[in-house]
Amino acid sequence: MEKRVHKITFYHPKVERLGKCLDEAYLVGGFVRDRLLRVRKDYLDVDVVAKGLDEEKIECLERELSARPFVIEKNKKVYSFVKGEERIDISEIDGETIEEDLKKRDFTINAIGVDVREIFTPFNDDVLLIDPTGGYEDLIRGVIRPAYENSLKDDPLRILRGVRLKNLLDFEYSEEFLKKAPQEAEKLSDVPEERIREELLKLLKADRFSPALREMVELKAFFPVFKELRGVEKIPPSGLHQFDLLEHTLRTVEFTENFALPEAPTYLKEFAEKVLKDKEALKLVALYHDVGKPLTVGEKEGRLTFYGHDRVGAPIARDALIRLGFGKEWGKIAYKVVRNHLRPFFLFELYKKGKLTDRAVYRFFRDAGNYAFHTLAVSVGDYMATSEEMAEKVNDYLDFIGYLASFYRERLKDLKPLLSGKEIMEIKGFERPNRWVGRIKEKMLELQATGKIKTKEEAVAFVKGFTVREEE
Repeated sequence: MEKRVHKITFYHPKVERLGKCLDEAYLVGGFVRDRLLRVRKDYLDVDVVAKGLDEEKIECLERELSARPFVIEKNKKVYSFVKGEERIDISEIDGETIEEDLKKRDFTINAIGVDVREIFTPFNDDVLLIDPTGGYEDLIRGVIRPAYENSLKDDPLRILRGVRLKNLLDFEYSEEFLKKAPQEAEKLSDVPEERIREELLKLLKADRFSPALREMVELKAFFPVFKELRGVEKIPPSGLHQFDLLEHTLRTVEFTENFALPEAPTYLKEFAEKVLKDKEALKLVALYHDVGKPLTVGEKEGRLTFYGHDRVGAPIARDALIRLGFGKEWGKIAYKVVRNHLRPFFLFELYKKGKLTDRAVYRFFRDAGNYAFHTLAVSVGDYMATSEEMAEKVNDYLDFIGYLASFYRERLKDLKPLLSGKEIMEIKGFERPNRWVGRIKEKMLELQATGKIKTKEEAVAFVKGFTVREEE
């Protein structure tokens, strides 16, 4: 039976221009899928396959689309025309016919084609869906099904893509996918990181990272992608931790994504903005926050210990995010947050006992630097993931975070040293800058923040009395 839909479904002025240059061309992939699902996006992303692509046709497309393409060489040559929020990828049909091409694609819902010429044929209200794998029926049923038997074997990245599509579209997996994915998942460890990154980033931006992670575990795709986390599944519950380390890790990401970040403006107030601009990075950081535990596990008096796991884990988390292709900035965030992620909990215990000092709070903000509030946000997810009881009592912890934010606002936000480095050198008689100038200034700032130095005169007196040891 023919499957036809109204041609206006696929209309776009840029698509119309393709017909002026290409004799035989077909819309395929995500553009067709999303238009059939009535999914509207803020950007244009079109995949086209055509017959007889040559230099003359490419030059015609350059004129019509007002853009020069860059060429991507994967399994075949793809001409990618990008202009602002619009992207059109054009490649040669893979096979003798469009049906052959579609049958080689990843999933049935992405293996539906539409002849561009039909969209603009006069006196014709509908277009034929070219659907050799039954993708239209799977769209209606909401099913992620491989387009052919060896789809996942031929390209293991399709496992991760299937997870993404299932979560973004709120679909279900077919029995074929659930059977084949675990068999091929280990091969994800050999997939180039830049391809992995593309799928992960779409999940991160869509706030579907945490459910996707759980499904990756079930499909045996989790550790091949997040290689550094191998071993977390072997750490059992201990102490305050109600769950094993893998479950705690997944819950930390879940609470970070679904609570700590969305609610940040309520407990971080005006400091939430600087955190939320890095929210995608922080979900990955939450995933790696305890990566050092399997390497530091010990036992004392019948309880597991993980002494120094923050110090050990920080460089591992940094390097993991860089390996996955997210860059040095995300790596820097990971290092700082993981290195300091235990500090808020230590401060909270002192706070509850009435023993929290201004000095301890100042040193946390000093050491965490520009990522102090990032650390606090992840700590909320970490706190809630420790046990069901702690998740229920999170408001007590949020009140404490609010106290830290107030301290920063009142004491540290506009804190400047009362004396410059040059003035310190003059007071101490230093002829040139040295490490003592920095040490003196840092200690002076701490005393200013804690209210022990309030005037320039007091600062001068402090510097005069500061002992410099020559042997150091």
